Amino acid sequence: MTLLASLTHPVAEVQHAFRRILKAMSEPGVLVTLPTLTGWGSASPAATAVLMALADRETPVYIDKALRNEALLTQLRFHTGAPEATPEAASFALLHASPDSEIAAFTPQEEGSEGRTTTVIIEVTALSGGLTLRLSGAGLQERRAIAPQLPESVLRYLRTRPRYPQGIDLIFTCGEKMMALPRTTDVVVC
Repeated sequence: MTLLASLTHPVAEVQHAFRRILKAMSEPGVLVTLPTLTGWGSASPAATAVLMALADRETPVYIDKALRNEALLTQLRFHTGAPEATPEAASFALLHASPDSEIAAFTPQEEGSEGRTTTVIIEVTALSGGLTLRLSGAGLQERRAIAPQLPESVLRYLRTRPRYPQGIDLIFTCGEKMMALPRTTDVVVC
């Protein structure tokens, strides 16, 4: 197993990635480009940059079986120290956009469990060309429309997801780009 070089200038590049992720989280639906680095195993460069900037030894990560491989796990452990987790215990989850992606498993089910949230990173085939999602709420001065290519399971979740403060934060990644849908965002699937 060969460890991949991560970043040429780690501090500056992780800070830049963090600022780009913060922009995407504070402006739902805005498309941002993350610093270029080699994806870990089956993860895209954008998903890798998100994990590199946000995961650490105190943030358990769940990786679904479609993306889970030894190369990704080795890089994650080496570069972040983040432990693997079950869906119930995960702070972050990395999922492949597939018809059986059950992201509802990451939503707190108990009343009063607002303190436990999961940020779900979903690797999609494209960040345009899908069903239109109309966004409104915190961080948006006016309504915004986006159309990432999402599987029906994710669209079903978006149609029925719990109201804030319940719910999960979503990050969609493809190649070197990402966009975010925080749980505070109101989403209408068109």
